[in-house]
Amino acid sequence: MKSNEIKSMISQMIIVGIRATNDSDVKKFFRTYNDISVGGIILYDQNVTTNPWSSHNILNPEQLIKLNRSLQFHSKTPLLIGIDQEGGNVNRLNSSYGFPNFSSWGELGRINDLNITTEQSLLMAETLSKCGINLNFAPVLDLMINKSSFLASEDRCFSDNPEELTKHAKIFIELHLKNNVIPVCKHFPGQGSASGDSHEGLVDVTDTWQESELKPYKTLIKDESIKAIMTSHLIHKKLDPSLPATLSSKVLNDLLRIDMGFNGVIISDDPSMSAISKYYNLKETLLLMIEAGVDMFCFGNNLNYDKNLLKKVFNILVELYEEKKISENQIHMAYKRIMNLKRSIGIVN
Repeated sequence: MKSNEIKSMISQMIIVGIRATNDSDVKKFFRTYNDISVGGIILYDQNVTTNPWSSHNILNPEQLIKLNRSLQFHSKTPLLIGIDQEGGNVNRLNSSYGFPNFSSWGELGRINDLNITTEQSLLMAETLSKCGINLNFAPVLDLMINKSSFLASEDRCFSDNPEELTKHAKIFIELHLKNNVIPVCKHFPGQGSASGDSHEGLVDVTDTWQESELKPYKTLIKDESIKAIMTSHLIHKKLDPSLPATLSSKVLNDLLRIDMGFNGVIISDDPSMSAISKYYNLKETLLLMIEAGVDMFCFGNNLNYDKNLLKKVFNILVELYEEKKISENQIHMAYKRIMNLKRSIGIVN
């Protein structure tokens, strides 16, 4: 395979956050990185690297529609345009910018009414679709095992009941897909029992994790609902004694791909989070992720901003290929899954 083809495939494996609110910002981004045809862009409302926080990508519905049209227009390959839109506290499309109100996943769990979940999921999916967003990092499939966990305290967990969660998640997923928005289920293999926050360091669930945390994934994979899954940076020594889940072939390849039969796209949670970046350099991280079975790397570039991040990630991936540390087949398989995902919502032929 030609070097240019490989580089083009490698580019598709990267999702990155950019600083842009308008067409001229977008043009500047694509001019700067004209040799890298990224697979996706992740959007945020707030730039968390400034004090106080400042606007990042999202100002109001009309501006967001124009921004996303511009992103697709200037990109060589149709983009996955992603967002963390769970509702409640994780709500990039905030009502203060002119978007509808969205209930948190936890609130929908307390109401536990399939009709209300249907209404809210439909409203969310339609809003995302109208705005040109086609990838949503939701629903959260973590069970509320630890009621004081980071996720539970933010009202991001539906409930501790895997069957109830699965019924509601299925509705959320189906309505997103009907509106050509890909829902990304997270955080595999389940961090609902965790007591720490992986933004700040490694979270160990070895003694608290329960087998039931896999139930929603198993059911939704079996009925072919799930198209994409986001990994967690947690440590579970009984699943892998040495590596966090995001970097673990035992967790992602052996458990998720082989045992559970998942053929969709595996997306990493942000490798810049302290849980990973404190312990592994970028090259080690990317190599371990590819060996583990990750298809796309999601760099928000918003925890610590680096204007050269995209170039660094791309160059390291090319280097790993040229050093024969990752194979053409590994790249090709990831690329094939990514393009199948894009095809499923009609953005590529």
